[in-house]
Amino acid sequence: MRCPRCFDDYEPGVTRCASCRLELVPADQLETEDGAPPTPAPARPDPEALTPQHLGRFHPTMATAVLALLEGRGIDTEVTTHDDHTELAVAGTWRDEVRAELVLRWDELLESLDPDEAPGVLATGGHAAGWFDAPLGGYIDRDGKLVVDGPSEDDTDGSRTLGPAMIAGGAILAVSGWQVVELPALVLVGIGLIVLGLFLPR
Repeated sequence: MRCPRCFDDYEPGVTRCASCRLELVPADQLETEDGAPPTPAPARPDPEALTPQHLGRFHPTMATAVLALLEGRGIDTEVTTHDDHTELAVAGTWRDEVRAELVLRWDELLESLDPDEAPGVLATGGHAAGWFDAPLGGYIDRDGKLVVDGPSEDDTDGSRTLGPAMIAGGAILAVSGWQVVELPALVLVGIGLIVLGLFLPR
């Protein structure tokens, strides 16, 4: 089975192209009249992938170094300057790749700083000094690319765990207040957390 747009081959049982999201067709349906392999059609741009997406919040000195790196690669960057930090955004097609590269090269960027500017950046602390919302981890995807976890503000489902956490915490407090320390106020607080957790979105 092959994709009718990019012509990638797939194992039996796969029905949709992972890149183009099109239904796969038998390979013999894609052969040209002269038996030559077909020419892939250009992929349609994904509007979401072309819009600027949050790359990170950086110390102004580190933002200059990151901008120089991005300009060297020809990547357009949207810059928003604040009093104590600079926010950078790049097209969605580049964001994950740039984040992964920054994670791998962050120590190199820190070492390239001017000796007079380095102490101010290093004083910000964290596991990636000067990058205030740096990813905390990553993984290798199915295509063998390094993908880093985005900052918590990029996670639209992060708030969905608050309700169940409050229910579990409330149950523990209520049972502890009733069985362990026999404190009615603790039971009431636990019940209140359970009720509040039930009304939060999940």
